[in-house]
Amino acid sequence: MIKIAVVLALVPLAYLGVHFSHGAPPDKANGPVVPNYVQPKRRPFTKSDQAAVHPVLARFIKYAVAREDPAKAWDVAGPDLRSGLTRKQWDTGAIPVVNYPAAHKGLGSWDYVKYSYGNTVGLEVFVFPKPGSGYSAMTADAEVRKDSAGRWQVNYWMPERFHGPASVSAKQERAAKKAARAYAKSSKPTSTHKVAAAAPAATGQPTQIRGIWLLLPVGILSLIILAPLTLLFVGMYRNRRAERESLGT
Repeated sequence: MIKIAVVLALVPLAYLGVHFSHGAPPDKANGPVVPNYVQPKRRPFTKSDQAAVHPVLARFIKYAVAREDPAKAWDVAGPDLRSGLTRKQWDTGAIPVVNYPAAHKGLGSWDYVKYSYGNTVGLEVFVFPKPGSGYSAMTADAEVRKDSAGRWQVNYWMPERFHGPASVSAKQERAAKKAARAYAKSSKPTSTHKVAAAAPAATGQPTQIRGIWLLLPVGILSLIILAPLTLLFVGMYRNRRAERESLGT
């Protein structure tokens, strides 16, 4: 019954959607044109540039991302990250960089190079959490750029995803295992539990009654669409009947 009502409700809507829809003009198919845009040339991320970027990235993660000392990350942060902030504001740690308790393990390394245009390089960086921080390992999207003076800076930083279980301390792990054992012990089934599980619920609406309420939106929608159609069919039937009576048939 529900399926029939849904179909009857959707058919008129589908017809109206097809009838009134139209495509965009052919000259708009390619979208807006960006004036004076020049596609940057891809250039290799050389070993010398990689050696220069590694300590910059490590310093940024340690002092800006992990917030160990934001003031020491000012010089390695690019203009996009520092935009709108004074040096004093940056030093307080209220910076547009997602805080993450990064460990010093493998700091400044990256998984692979996403793109390289010579002075601008996109990197996927894998960061380990500090032990006992409660965080999982993280992959972040970073962009480094070389300024006019030849200095590399981190101009963009955004976490992408987390990997694996959270890093917890030995004390936290022991406490979690103890709580799990206590819960398992208290959750063992007893005869009382079995009787309670078999007995019907004493409160709340029965499932059948609750299911009826699900039909209410479908019924209202069906009335909105089917009522005009019904009136139309009744009017057509009466007109044809009147014509037959006038012709004596």
